[in-house]
Amino acid sequence: MLHLYDPKLSVVFCNTKKKVDELVVELQSRGFFADAIHGDLKQNQRDKVMGKFRKGIIQILVATDVAARGIDVDDVEAVFNYDLPQFDEYYVHRIGRTGRAGRSGIAVTFASGKGIQKLREIERYIKMKVAKEKVPSKEDIDKIKMDNFIESVKETINEGELENYYTPLKVLAKEGFKESTIAAALLKMCIEYKDKKPEEVQVTAEEELENTGAEVGMVRLFMNVGRKHKAETRDFVGTIAREADIRGKEIGKIDIYDKYSFVEVPKELGRKVITAMDGNSIKGFKVSVEPANKR
Repeated sequence: MLHLYDPKLSVVFCNTKKKVDELVVELQSRGFFADAIHGDLKQNQRDKVMGKFRKGIIQILVATDVAARGIDVDDVEAVFNYDLPQFDEYYVHRIGRTGRAGRSGIAVTFASGKGIQKLREIERYIKMKVAKEKVPSKEDIDKIKMDNFIESVKETINEGELENYYTPLKVLAKEGFKESTIAAALLKMCIEYKDKKPEEVQVTAEEELENTGAEVGMVRLFMNVGRKHKAETRDFVGTIAREADIRGKEIGKIDIYDKYSFVEVPKELGRKVITAMDGNSIKGFKVSVEPANKR
């Protein structure tokens, strides 16, 4: 459905915090920029997520009804009810997050089995019929993705400033390749790249987390803060756990030196910790983080 409507910003509603977290992981694994907001997050964490959502860094916000009360963003183009709301009035609050300030917006609700009856109750409550549609097939999605890609190519052509890109085309043409063949190859490369999962696209980034001298299953990170900055083990644990939203006990060995330190975290959390901590601060000092070199 996200491919079908291609919203710039969207909110997805779930009934439980567990479901919110599960759905965020699933969306991220498929290449979407998604994050969660629910009652288990501290206020500063919610503010951080909302700030990224307003700036468009996060395109999909997955939320529970309670946490969604603080969502006040005019540019939300779509609301998805992944779970049917527990109370009819929640439906009104949810869909009211889109189409604000005179803008257009859509609301999509997933329902099947007993959920159809619940949807009819909602219709009676809002005194309005909800249009019924089938979930699009894979073939439908593929066609939509191709149509969207064609439109983006047209926009790029209309924007102009393509002069610097003609040189490689001329080189290939001199080697005997037809322009149509070159264009088809470039289209194939672009579409396949867009369809790759993040872990496939970021192979180089993940390779940086190998051979850092950490214990098996861990990655060793270099941080430019040490004893000179009065940093202690608890400062690293507390800041990393809070900013990267991980459990303190997941953080491994910490070696503190005069001007820098090394911190080990699980390899699967390495990129998350780097993103959360790079540019952040410990003891008032700005932190620079990168994978450590092999010992």
